[in-house]
Amino acid sequence: MNRPIRLKPALMACAAGLSLLAAQPAFAQTVDSTKLLELMVAKGLVTREEADGLLAQATVAPPPAPVPAGGVANGVQTIPYIPQVVRDQIKEELRAELGTQAQAQGWSAPGQTPEWTRGITLSGDVRVRGEGVFMDDNNADIFVDYGAINAGSGQNINDKTPGYVGPPYLNTLEDRQRARIRARFGLKAQIDSWISAEVRVATGNDTSPVSTNQTLGGGDEFGKYALWLDRAAIRLTPVQDVALDFGRFANPFWSGDLIFDDDINFDGVAVSARHALNPAFAVFGTAGAFPVFNTDFNFGSRNAPEGKGGPFESRDKYLLAAQLGLDWTPHDDMRVRAAVGYFNFDGVEGEVSKPCQFYETVCDTDPTRPQFQQFGNTMFPIRNVVADPLNPITSPENQYFGLASAYEVLNVRASLDFNAFDGVGFRVEGDFVENLGVDNAVMRLRAVNNLGPSTTIPDPTNTNGTITLPGAWDGGSSGWSLKLTAGKLDLASRGDWNVHAGYRRLESDAVLDAFTDSDFHLGGTNSQGWMVGGAYAFGKNTAISARWLSAEEIAGAPLSSDRLLIDLLTRF
Repeated sequence: MNRPIRLKPALMACAAGLSLLAAQPAFAQTVDSTKLLELMVAKGLVTREEADGLLAQATVAPPPAPVPAGGVANGVQTIPYIPQVVRDQIKEELRAELGTQAQAQGWSAPGQTPEWTRGITLSGDVRVRGEGVFMDDNNADIFVDYGAINAGSGQNINDKTPGYVGPPYLNTLEDRQRARIRARFGLKAQIDSWISAEVRVATGNDTSPVSTNQTLGGGDEFGKYALWLDRAAIRLTPVQDVALDFGRFANPFWSGDLIFDDDINFDGVAVSARHALNPAFAVFGTAGAFPVFNTDFNFGSRNAPEGKGGPFESRDKYLLAAQLGLDWTPHDDMRVRAAVGYFNFDGVEGEVSKPCQFYETVCDTDPTRPQFQQFGNTMFPIRNVVADPLNPITSPENQYFGLASAYEVLNVRASLDFNAFDGVGFRVEGDFVENLGVDNAVMRLRAVNNLGPSTTIPDPTNTNGTITLPGAWDGGSSGWSLKLTAGKLDLASRGDWNVHAGYRRLESDAVLDAFTDSDFHLGGTNSQGWMVGGAYAFGKNTAISARWLSAEEIAGAPLSSDRLLIDLLTRF
């Protein structure tokens, strides 16, 4: 609304200049100042009095020397003069116009937005999967679903209780097919030269630490799916090649899926460093502390007598870990890496409770059970239940099940990368794990699964009867894997491809079944078998892949399964 007022001084100056120039013969041939002023009056840009005054000044002005207007005369180029006041006015008008446009359209000149916004990076990926799980006809059907029991209100193990209901079991006989999706979207912000932050959200059926897959049709018909906070971290790099991570971030260790699934993220704090000894050799290392479980603030008995206290002692769980490695590049087309890591899962071993009445809903060591588990680890009942003295035979015994072993895992990992020809590369990688926390004597006393063959003996109380005794613990504490990949490891361009093949063996208590690969066998431990697969990129950062995983049990009753995974993945 104020633009005509701001422009008026400029227009008046222009009109004055034109009036003066109109007195010159050469200019008068092309410009009629009277008509121009009449047009400005008609448009309301100047008043009648102002126009008459300008014409009067032009009439009495002394005629200047003739100057060619906008041309070449006697070899001299002439340009009409624009007064400085007019140029300044035009400059101010343009600056104001650009500022208004910048605000309206969401852009601005450098320096007018926070510096950190220019360090933001967005990324993400979308994967669509077809999955088939195929069970062997000879599988046993006696595998208790300890994960379901521990996630619920416990399991009564006294089958003499009236109305007794048996425990849930895992599906080991029926084939299943399903379609799944995974979507992840992340933001990284470089806030300062040594400070950055990351936030990422992802899909997922539940709070599983090892999968962000969402089963299509897994909820209400065509219902929407939830997004979970997958990462939220701050990274500090106070000196070169040293990084400190705080919050929830990607796996900071160089590890394979024998110990940690590819999708796992870590809560806590980690420090990572790398130092080059020379152009060919470098050492690297990582150490950190990560809370695995934190005791509920109000954890305690609901039935504690008033005035005698009800809160129970905390049962927090932590992962304390460190890794040291060597990176060797003898040639431009070859790279060798090796590392040794120690992963101490403190507090994850189950503990037997203090005497706990049969009617109690909470016992003091309940949090020592796994809050999440897949399949394979050796379990034992952790509640010391006091039976109903009035009905000791039929008294219910509601139990939770804890891990029978401690987990102090030693991991040795190595890989060799070699670029052969025309961009085709090869990678050989291997892993070895050993749980130093396994005590065989304790395992034999505690174990209720991963048992060897049962034995039958005569019943000492019945000369014609027999008694079947469960087999001894038949699990193990070690594992290893070997994998060969050929082709392009990063499928970024159309036509890129790779193929792979491998074998793995992971005994029942070599690692925590909660965190290892979720695709092989039933997910978890106590499995061995092979895998083959390949991938092809048919567009930029877009590929289709297929994998076949074939596995069987190591200890316990027969349990074999095959899994086919076909993935369509694009990333940005």
